[in-house]
Amino acid sequence: MAFQDVNKQRQVKSDLKVKRTVYREPENPVRFAYEKLLREQARTRQVFMEIDPYVEVYTFRENIKCIYTLSLDGMGDSWIFLIEGPQRALLIDTSFGLGDLKGLVEHLLNGKPFDVVNTHAHFDHCYGNYQFDKVYCHEYEVPLLKTKLTPHVWDFLFDENGKGIWAEFPREDLVPYREYEIIGVPDGYVFDLGEGYEVELIHLPGHSAGHAAFLDRKSRILFPGDDCCVGAAGVGDGPKPGLPYGEYYTVEALTEKLRTLVQRMDEFDSMFPSHGPLETGPIMLVSLLETCEEVLADPSCYDFQTERERDGIKKTLYGRRIFESGYVQYSKYGVYKGRIADIT
Repeated sequence: MAFQDVNKQRQVKSDLKVKRTVYREPENPVRFAYEKLLREQARTRQVFMEIDPYVEVYTFRENIKCIYTLSLDGMGDSWIFLIEGPQRALLIDTSFGLGDLKGLVEHLLNGKPFDVVNTHAHFDHCYGNYQFDKVYCHEYEVPLLKTKLTPHVWDFLFDENGKGIWAEFPREDLVPYREYEIIGVPDGYVFDLGEGYEVELIHLPGHSAGHAAFLDRKSRILFPGDDCCVGAAGVGDGPKPGLPYGEYYTVEALTEKLRTLVQRMDEFDSMFPSHGPLETGPIMLVSLLETCEEVLADPSCYDFQTERERDGIKKTLYGRRIFESGYVQYSKYGVYKGRIADIT
């Protein structure tokens, strides 16, 4: 994937303290149009410069704050969600850990207690965890999240001179590293926000072994994490060396869970993914399921392929398009739970 100077792509006006300098992925026209209109014209947009000058806060529901964070690694910008219930609140994901997210959340909630959960243990969703005492996730994600318990997690963002590779920001504004308690919970675990306001964790693997969605039953919103965003759905990368639950890094594992989830579409009216446009329709789950079924039936029937090298390991990745959304990306190691796919 070629790096691209930020000046070669269209810009969104921003007064945040962080400045993007290099992209690592092509501009997605749907995401760009949505984010430009939202960030430049939305009436609910707020920036709390004295507390956290690195995020924008939007109000899509009276009790739900959507916190927009700029990517520090040249990839897609990510969302953090704050659901406020009658007695408690729930913070979904913590992004890269740049700025005072904890202080911002405490300000928005005016002191109301809250729990922190992760959809999954990738850097753009969990590196802000170090600000908090404990974090919940699906039990299969615990081993991967524990690998992030090191003060060197941010080193990949900087060159040998200590300068940000993909974005400019003061390194001292990253949160101080400290260990925290990781609590793994099972599929179907319910977070009680008081007076019957419940948010359910739903295991939705594929992007990672313990990747999870969260269903806000009161607001009828599904927060599907990275498994159902407009654009690329990175599913089926295959088992990770040294980590358990490798069979859940597969298209097959996601497909099994999607078959169950689409039967529950009458429980929510919209989806708030972790990247790109929010308020997407639940019908996207059906389109994603259809594409996953096609991959399982014939993984060689892909629309495009690309090469990737990560941690010294080279892989061929294949892409199968999703109707009116994006594409599923997978490798031969991450199609089936018990065998390597024969892709020609």
